[in-house]
Amino acid sequence: SSGINAEWPLRPGFGPTCKIVVKKATNLKNVLKFGTIDPYAEVTFENYTKKTKTQSDTKNPEWNEELVFPRANTDSVKVQVKIFHEESIGKDKLLAYGTGNISGYTKSDWHDIEIKLIDSKQRATEGIVSLGVGGGGGKDPDAEEEEGEEEGEEEEEDVVMEEEGGDGTAASGGKRKRKKKKKKGKPGMSA
Repeated sequence: SSGINAEWPLRPGFGPTCKIVVKKATNLKNVLKFGTIDPYAEVTFENYTKKTKTQSDTKNPEWNEELVFPRANTDSVKVQVKIFHEESIGKDKLLAYGTGNISGYTKSDWHDIEIKLIDSKQRATEGIVSLGVGGGGGKDPDAEEEEGEEEGEEEEEDVVMEEEGGDGTAASGGKRKRKKKKKKGKPGMSA
């Protein structure tokens, strides 16, 4: 079950993760009769929900907060962001929300995306939330290559060439020669 700031078993160096940086939101609508909004973002990815800190008195909050999620499904493509006004008394008010497609971004370098927001009555707004998305962390148990190696990367190795009557060692008169060979790796994998 999902919950705000849900706890999950993430041990350092174990399991792939998705990092989502909630950068900012712009042009949020002030739904209050008096005062200004105090927005925070709630992000949901693969049934886990986390939230940012609240920014006071602004329709253009800047959070720049990194949220790290476990990534069980490597084909995950959706992230949902809800922007709420934090009430001092009572239930927080939903200001706007949106869903973004992050297909392929959870396993790669950083990508910046913007998600257009709609209000609680599903009407288009001028609001936009900006995110940074990238994969990270953990060892993929299905990976065949060592960290930092890519397909086609060359490796040098010493090869001993035997002379007639030699046993293959340099001490017995064998000659050393450097040879390059291609390493095997999964296609499309990059460091």
